[in-house]
Amino acid sequence: MITKNTVFVLGAGASQPFAFPLGSELKKRVLDNYRNEQGNAVHLYNTTSFTNAQVGQFIEGLGFSGLSSVDAFLERRPAFLDIGKATMGIELLTCEHASNLWQDGNNWLTYLYNNLVGNSLDEFADNRVAFITFNYDRTVEHFFHTSLLHTFGESVEETAGVFDKIPIIHLHGRLGVLPWQATQNVVPYGTTNLDIRTMEVLLREIKVVHEDITDVRDKEFTRAKELLAGAANVYLIGFGFGTRNVERLGLSNVQAPGFAGTAYGMTNKEVHQCQQLCGGRVNLIQSYPALEFLRNSVALN
Repeated sequence: MITKNTVFVLGAGASQPFAFPLGSELKKRVLDNYRNEQGNAVHLYNTTSFTNAQVGQFIEGLGFSGLSSVDAFLERRPAFLDIGKATMGIELLTCEHASNLWQDGNNWLTYLYNNLVGNSLDEFADNRVAFITFNYDRTVEHFFHTSLLHTFGESVEETAGVFDKIPIIHLHGRLGVLPWQATQNVVPYGTTNLDIRTMEVLLREIKVVHEDITDVRDKEFTRAKELLAGAANVYLIGFGFGTRNVERLGLSNVQAPGFAGTAYGMTNKEVHQCQQLCGGRVNLIQSYPALEFLRNSVALN
């Protein structure tokens, strides 16, 4: 059980072990899957009014933009915002395979869960832990809720009531609300029923970095900053250190005694740049992906 206020900040790399793409990989999937009207493109044409010509212009612009992600492209080409969100939403929703979340091997969620779970369902809510995520997928909440449901055998409602006490903040929106969370904007985890209503939810719920900040998103960022300000430990997992994301979240102002993150695959120069961007206090670990980072560098008490 975690007894000190601990905040996990999650980027795309936190979902990668569960078969979700990083930004550059998501861009490649979009370019590969929407050049014609087959495969996942069928979902796009069946649920939106975008024409073949509009989609073609989007794919051409994205493909020749020289930018590393769909989000970065949409920030500079807002005319393609809805097409971009629709294609990203379809691709990520089709990556939500529940079976991937309980796999053996490089599973940091299982490791963390076993350090959080107690002898009763109610004890789980005593963990002083929160999650701030830049990801659209619902991996964390689906994994923990489902694991608690099967660990203790209580009802869906009772389990949800306990788990709801653990803050999970999606700063850029999500692929809809899970069925146990609410009754509106519901999209089941990994649903294959991608109809017009589901697409409307995806377009409404997904927010890319540059979009105008609504009152709801302001509240999310404000709450996230409050959690960071009150944390004894802040851990960045799979975070990409985009300048705008770092600045908006105020990571350079974090004063937590324990402030560390993954920097797996980064060069020494890149690590130094990211450390400076975060105020020079964060300890970035190059040698560990998510699971090894938790096992070697994170205080889980």
